[in-house]
Amino acid sequence: MSTTYFDLQHVSHCYTDGTHGLTDITLSIPKGKKIAVLGHNGAGKSTLFQHLNGILQPTTGTILFHEQPLQYTRKALKALRQQVGIVFQDADSQLFSGTVKQDIAFGPMNLGWSTDKIEQQVAWAVAQTDVEALLDKPIHFLSVGQKKRVAIAGVLAMEPSILLLDEPTAGLDPFYATKILHYLAKLVDGERTILLSTHDISLAYEWADQIIVMEAGRIIYNGDVVALFYEDDLLARAHLERPWVFDMALALQQKKLLPADMPMPRSKADLQKLIEQL
Repeated sequence: MSTTYFDLQHVSHCYTDGTHGLTDITLSIPKGKKIAVLGHNGAGKSTLFQHLNGILQPTTGTILFHEQPLQYTRKALKALRQQVGIVFQDADSQLFSGTVKQDIAFGPMNLGWSTDKIEQQVAWAVAQTDVEALLDKPIHFLSVGQKKRVAIAGVLAMEPSILLLDEPTAGLDPFYATKILHYLAKLVDGERTILLSTHDISLAYEWADQIIVMEAGRIIYNGDVVALFYEDDLLARAHLERPWVFDMALALQQKKLLPADMPMPRSKADLQKLIEQL
């Protein structure tokens, strides 16, 4: 049985205006991982996600899903999007029903599920994103952060195996950003994979199992989360800063206050524990 969902083989994409969104991408997306995708605006993160969901097709190259080439017929795309859910950076681009409850139920209804299962899935997704109080509200009355949570709920309700989240915490206050990320971490059960693009370096450092860094449509790093932040030249090239937790731990190591061979802390709580042990 394959341990990957997607295998991209020399995938490139050129937009109609001549812009190269992706250039020669070869990448495997494993099962059961939390993957952060980093890169400045225009690096290709959103273009990559739209290829994985079948919104865009490669100009050249091949995308395999469950070891089979993607097909772009209406039937094949419907089956793909049941398994691969995407939440866009701009929630307005995917919210169109009258009320919050109608919008969250839209995807499950199109899957042909029974009324009982639809209600069950909607209730579950609503509870995870804390939008119970919004269910009867018209979409256009919601704040940016509320719309983002509703968009996430609508995708979760379809039970996808892969979640593609394009800047999911943009527009959310710290409380809801933290809450959603903690929930997403629990969704990874050995099978489900989450890809999350973000400009929040500290968030990616704490949350991810794996980091992909993109620059000008290319993948320039794909691997261990901690190892990335020792790569000064690569960080400069991608316009990335180190997470403050990493920087603080590194400074304490240089002062010989922490062991040089210790595992680097990944969160504020991890760092606090280390300091308490000094």
